[in-house]
Amino acid sequence: MNAHTRLLLLVTVALLALTLLAGPAAAQEDVMDDVTTEQPVEDENGRRPLADNPRDRLGLLLLTALFVGGGVALVNGRRQLKGENPQASGEFRWR
Repeated sequence: MNAHTRLLLLVTVALLALTLLAGPAAAQEDVMDDVTTEQPVEDENGRRPLADNPRDRLGLLLLTALFVGGGVALVNGRRQLKGENPQASGEFRWR
């Protein structure tokens, strides 16, 4: 693949990504007015719950798993680059 084809592919993918982001954002302008007028739901202690419905709870669980997995990956990468793993020498080599 030459440079012109890569540039064209990169520009096309960037425009497609922007289109996919702009479409739903433009469609939700009217919905945002309804959401902002709702009163927050509070429990018996007077606190607002973190996740209102099961979909939000699943999203919180997935985000937590993402952050924990990212932290484990960073720790493992640091150990690998420092040569602390028994299999690792700490030097970079192509495979």
